[in-house]
Amino acid sequence: MSEEIHVAKALLRGAILGLNAYIKPGGLHRLMPSKMFDEVACNLVASIDYIVEAVNLGVKIREGKIAATGVDYSKLYSGALRDVYRICDSTHPEYIIPLTVLGLTIGLSNVESILEESNKFKKAMDTVNAVSKWSDLKQLIDVLRAVKRSEMYEHLQSVGYTQIALIQSGITFNDVYRVLSSKWRGFSIIDSRESLVFGYLKRFIELNKEFRALDNTVIAFYMDLIKQHIPQVFQDKVKAVEACRYMATPECAKSMYELDMLFRKNKLSFEWASEITVLISALGSYEGLK
Repeated sequence: MSEEIHVAKALLRGAILGLNAYIKPGGLHRLMPSKMFDEVACNLVASIDYIVEAVNLGVKIREGKIAATGVDYSKLYSGALRDVYRICDSTHPEYIIPLTVLGLTIGLSNVESILEESNKFKKAMDTVNAVSKWSDLKQLIDVLRAVKRSEMYEHLQSVGYTQIALIQSGITFNDVYRVLSSKWRGFSIIDSRESLVFGYLKRFIELNKEFRALDNTVIAFYMDLIKQHIPQVFQDKVKAVEACRYMATPECAKSMYELDMLFRKNKLSFEWASEITVLISALGSYEGLK
């Protein structure tokens, strides 16, 4: 199996497991069928060719065959969003772009462990995110409207990311990800200035040592993300499922299901935590967690 396919399969396996794992109260999981769940699942599967290509391009940069500035990012990023939309009739850039950037970064850095070689990984992500080719950035921003994500396009326009600004002010891909991450937290994973990815991944691996299986780790990590954002009135129930170790027994699973129903009844949604969980689960899989 080629390096590119191996990396892409590991990332996609972790992402799909991160999406499917149940029960995530107020989040996306397979026991709570929804249009959003179906769309994200389709998006992940449809993106595989672009993740493979991203890893391949990262390898070529590493080997000196092309420069980081020589990559056709409009084809890689905008092409991925267009193809995913064509296949799924929906697009979720908050999942697809980070997965593609992570594939590119792994290919360039050639790290076996993201945490153990964090400086090398960060340097690679800095390299690909520092690109400021205005034409590629414009393509990425414009394609958001074409794939029916006008709210993302309008958010970028509202902070001044217009064509003139792209030409005159040296805006980078990282700048775009940072702006988008204020509303779609999946992009925070690839903000190489903040480097939140390392703290999240470290916590994920710590929880894996306690919960062993990757699917159980996903649930524990998701709950860890949201527990400080849950209204006080529900905190006793949250502490109860935590003490029960979430999905450890049928009784615990029933309590998690009831908590999920309670959150949905009260319109508590933590889709932002689902975004982070899916992407960190992808990296956990690359780290070898099962």
